[in-house]
Amino acid sequence: MKLIPTVRNGRKTFRFASLNNMQDQFLDNWVYKLSRDYSYRTVKTYCYAIKTFLIYIYTLIDLEGGISNQRLQEALHSYESYLVFGVSSDSEIAKKVAMIVGSPMLVAASVITNLAAVNKFIDASEQLRRALDELESKGAIVSRDLVGFSLETSVGTSVTSTVRAALRRNTWLGACIAGGAHRIKRAGLRAESRVPEIAYMDEFGGDEKAFPIDKCAELIDSAPSLRDKVLWSLIAASGCRISEALNMLKDDIVFKEKELHEKKIFIVDPATRRDKLIEYIPETTINELSYKGRDKPDTFLIEPFASIFWMHLAEYLIEEKNKDRLRGGTCHHSFLIRSITEGTPMCLSYQSLIERFQKVALKIAGRKYGFHSLRHMYGYYLANHCPNPNPNNRRAFGLDLHLVKQYMGHRDIATTKKYAREDAQMLHAAMAASNLIRMGGGPQTVRQTQIIFLKQELQRLEKLEEAA
Repeated sequence: MKLIPTVRNGRKTFRFASLNNMQDQFLDNWVYKLSRDYSYRTVKTYCYAIKTFLIYIYTLIDLEGGISNQRLQEALHSYESYLVFGVSSDSEIAKKVAMIVGSPMLVAASVITNLAAVNKFIDASEQLRRALDELESKGAIVSRDLVGFSLETSVGTSVTSTVRAALRRNTWLGACIAGGAHRIKRAGLRAESRVPEIAYMDEFGGDEKAFPIDKCAELIDSAPSLRDKVLWSLIAASGCRISEALNMLKDDIVFKEKELHEKKIFIVDPATRRDKLIEYIPETTINELSYKGRDKPDTFLIEPFASIFWMHLAEYLIEEKNKDRLRGGTCHHSFLIRSITEGTPMCLSYQSLIERFQKVALKIAGRKYGFHSLRHMYGYYLANHCPNPNPNNRRAFGLDLHLVKQYMGHRDIATTKKYAREDAQMLHAAMAASNLIRMGGGPQTVRQTQIIFLKQELQRLEKLEEAA
């Protein structure tokens, strides 16, 4: 089975190529429908998830010479085990398939996304099953293939009893037609894997998923170009996604005010200004722009990265204006992040940008980091170490999670918890207090134990600082 990138009606999408024409046409239309509702990145992720799923099912079919409804249900129930454990799975099905096609070994977040895609696919397959059953019951089946089949229109199909029997026995769609997936879908495939909500300290004293905040200024200063300094400091200061930074226009930044608190950065949904974007980039590119959504376009900038950003931004705008003169004219677009040599928008040029970032991050921090580590850094800082302006809050540091949710642009508090995780060291202090109180020795309150713990932490950090 192959995935082939293609363009349909100005939208980048994918086509599936296999030995089953009926399935391929069904998938083509299903994917095109996805492309109208989701970003290109999501469509791509879903397509590869479905490819992995179908290879899993078809490998099992090849190994066993067919698939029954009961066996399909067993395969579905074993699918997460296949994704996470592969050949180490206790599931006989998952282990057997993984020994043939390999072990995906996905982490929790990837499993959740993968199963979301599979559930959408199962749901669409169930719609197909119902449509075929209805067409057959009414005698409307007239053609052997799903020519022009769409999830939004009813089309006559031809499937003889012999072909239907073969479908039931040998294909995923056949199992759906037989009703196997329908019974599973009522409950849905739910991921047992979970993303941890507690952050364990790395060697730099922060969340191991976040770029070390104490080394972030050095990272930005080591960027190979002014453009990269602006991009990296923008993400560090605002916690925005890389896609949001690359979609940003100069009009989204209020930077001419003299007072620092009056300078602002807004993150705008590309779908709300397609009429403006078409002046700069083609429709196909506009349709590819990623936007996960925000309740509000405002951002909350953290120091010192905000000041670093404003300083580099002023230098960058002058540099780009001078480059435009050397190129023989003015720039014909308003995107903030531009190609260093050509001056063109980089809204879809993630790969070339991430390679530059990873190279410097490895040199500074000694391990591989991506742009998203800056967003993790932002969320971790807000949740644990940002001075709390609320005088009535018991915590001097760390903002309320609902406030962090707003600043990070999340719609669901559960998503915020994946980024703004609580510091495991601080939780350890509270637990130690509870244990000592129960044992009747040492300090008698949680606050007293936290003071002792934090004094010990201060001594430890001072020793590390002296040794540095």
